[in-house]
Amino acid sequence: MSERASRRGSEKRQKTVIKTLRFTPEEIEEIEQEAEQAGQSVSAFIRNAAMNRKVIPAIDERFLTELLRLGRLQKHHFVEGKRVGDKEYSTVLVAITELASTLRKQLMNDD
Repeated sequence: MSERASRRGSEKRQKTVIKTLRFTPEEIEEIEQEAEQAGQSVSAFIRNAAMNRKVIPAIDERFLTELLRLGRLQKHHFVEGKRVGDKEYSTVLVAITELASTLRKQLMNDD
């Protein structure tokens, strides 16, 4: 049995205390959305928040897919000899820069 599997099992066994919490429908909806954005279960999200642990959000898969697509397109334009002065190259460069800026802002706001 791998160390990871045994750690996962022992970690589950340690979490034996169950507490019931009450939330308004709006609160639980917000918590569920934030947990999903962070790539965590609601329980893990609440535990981390209650213990003042930093929650690092998972990057939206569509966001990452688009960033990778733009990177490949930019490489294609570069190989084809299109450079900074060419419209296609510049358009893709602007899109990559905007996505990177958006990601940076999201990560900075989560600190």
